[in-house]
Formats: sequence, C-alpha cells, structure tokens
Amino acid sequence: MKKIIVLVLACVLVIACKETSKTENGNNIQITGDTLVGKDNIASPDSIHNMEWIDEELYPKSKDLPLFVLSTGIFHGDETSPEMINKGWFGIFQDRGRYYIAPTTLSIQKTFDVISDEEGDENNSSKWTGWEVKTSHIDTSLVLISSSPRLSSHEINTIPLDKDFIDPNEKMTFAYNGSSYTLYSTGDLKPAEYNKDEMIISKYKLYIKGYKDGKELNQLLASTSTFEDAIFRVLLIGDIDNDGFPDLVLNTSYHYNLYRPTVYLSSFADKNQLVKVVALHESVGC
Repeated sequence: MKKIIVLVLACVLVIACKETSKTENGNNIQITGDTLVGKDNIASPDSIHNMEWIDEELYPKSKDLPLFVLSTGIFHGDETSPEMINKGWFGIFQDRGRYYIAPTTLSIQKTFDVISDEEGDENNSSKWTGWEVKTSHIDTSLVLISSSPRLSSHEINTIPLDKDFIDPNEKMTFAYNGSSYTLYSTGDLKPAEYNKDEMIISKYKLYIKGYKDGKELNQLLASTSTFEDAIFRVLLIGDIDNDGFPDLVLNTSYHYNLYRPTVYLSSFADKNQLVKVVALHESVGC
C-alpha cells in the first residue's frame, strides 16, 4: 500500500515539473471567449514512443520541423539528451506579468527518474536514467526554442487570455497590431457511454483565421480524432519573432499524461499561411 501511495505522489511531482504558466497582460488588444477546465490524472509509466494512446490522425506531427523545443523540468531518458545543448537556445521568460524572449544557456544533467528508476538507486547516480533541464535565467520559462536568425531579444506584447482553449464549434477573436484574428474550432460532442452527464469530444480541429496581403486565410493549427481527458490549450499569443504579426505557443496534447508544447511562427509562414509550426516536443508524466 505504501508503494502505491509513493508511486502516485511521484507521478504528481513529475507532471508538476512540466506545468507551464498562462499568459497575462498586453496592450491595445481585444479578446472574447469562455474558459474550460481539464482534469489531472495519473497513468502507468511508459515511453512516448510506444504509448497505446498515440493518435495516428494527430496534426501537427513532430517530424521534419525546422527548430526544436524544450521545457525546463525532469524528463525520461528518451525525451531529451545532453547533445541538445549544442543547438543554442532562446527562452520565452515571464517576469512580473510580462513576457520576453532572450538567449539562454541550457544545462541538461542526469537525474533520478522517480518513475523509471529503481527506488534503491536514488543515491547511485550511475544508474539514473532521467534528465533535468535547467536554464541560466532565474525567471520562469514558458518554453525554450532552438536558435534561429529570425529570433532576437525583445519584450513580447502578448494577448491576455480569458480562456486557454476553444470549445468545439466556438471561437475567440483578438486584435493584434491593428488586424483582427479569430481562433475557432470544429468537432463532435456526444455524451459518454458510462456517464451521460459527461461530453466526449471527437474529430476536433483548431483553426486560425485572418488577413494577409489583403487576402483572408483560414489555416488549420492542430487536430485530433479524440481526446483522453485533455484539450488543446493556448499557452501564449504574441509576436515571438518580432515581425509585427502574432505567433502562438500551444499545448497540442490529446492525452492527460502527455505534454506537447508546439510553437508557430509567422516569419516561417508560406504564402497561404498566417503562421507555420516550427517545433514541438513530446513528453509524458508517468
């Protein structure tokens, strides 16, 4: 019984290490929408590469993206490596309600993985399999992005969010730098078989709509066939790459035990895109 309690507490601690802050503050902006609250749950230990709940219809995928993303915290052995340090990094940091992007130095060191490592090995670092990611900044980091010539140090004018995700078939409108944008979603809602008071979301798609060069564009940001006690969440809207257009950081997780920070930048966008997904990182809590 004691072992079960310890395992549950350990899972909670690992998940807590990977939580991120929500956006606050901003100037000359408007936003409308409602808020939905998800659940915190515990799952059995496993690797992101062989989880039974991996969604084959998920968009975006993690392959062939131009940049890399990480978060601070503790990760399983196959979720990062010390070689990632050599890529050079920027961080989006929060300081007293404001967000800014700046170069940062990463530290990725071996640590005890409370889920994967044997309990008796806690004091034997040679058997540790986890990785702890830290930055040289004392401010809280929302996300870490590998270096690119399109990134530079500056304060990010962010959209203050009254909600952090969009209900199926709902929308959220915001203004940025004199232009109007809309986040909206489509999806199916039906009562759960085991509980008619609980609604199940399926075939969910999240879009952004806005004008570019005088042309209205509707762009798919993320999609999934189903959620498992999760929902795509908006972590930040603001000009990350300093080109005058809004960028996004989303958590495109479709499962409660998965954290999937995903970065979309406007400076990488094609002719018929408002933003382009440039990086994402997948990690599990337990």
